[in-house]
Amino acid sequence: MKKSFVSMFTQASRAAQRGMNLIEIMVVLVIISLVVGVVGVNVLGQLDKAKMSAAKTQIKQFEEALELYKLSKHRYPSSGEGLAALQGGSGPGDKPFLKEIPNDPWDKSYVYIQPGTHNPDSFDIISYGADGVEGGSDDIGNWKSAH
Repeated sequence: MKKSFVSMFTQASRAAQRGMNLIEIMVVLVIISLVVGVVGVNVLGQLDKAKMSAAKTQIKQFEEALELYKLSKHRYPSSGEGLAALQGGSGPGDKPFLKEIPNDPWDKSYVYIQPGTHNPDSFDIISYGADGVEGGSDDIGNWKSAH
């Protein structure tokens, strides 16, 4: 009788250990999921900030190239010529003002308006941001002070 009692106790003990191991694994998975969720949200937020910063930097580069264009040609490119005018040099055999005209970080074309709505004496350069639609807080332009 002792043997069967010990045997039953051992079996119950093993079953309890297996149950605890399963519970422990579930707790660890929940903790990992929570950590990944928090880190993921923070990383995505930083990615958006990085894209906005990249757009501001590209707009600044366009501004500098447009000023060089104006020094060379005594005018800014028209809205019709657009930023593509920066890929031509000031004369035959001259280097372009910019080698390429990149899209914004959301893979949309920048908008160039001359004379600008916000800068009537020069030009506006605009990225409509993540939503790609004019208006809203995600638009980035060369008239905004935070660039």
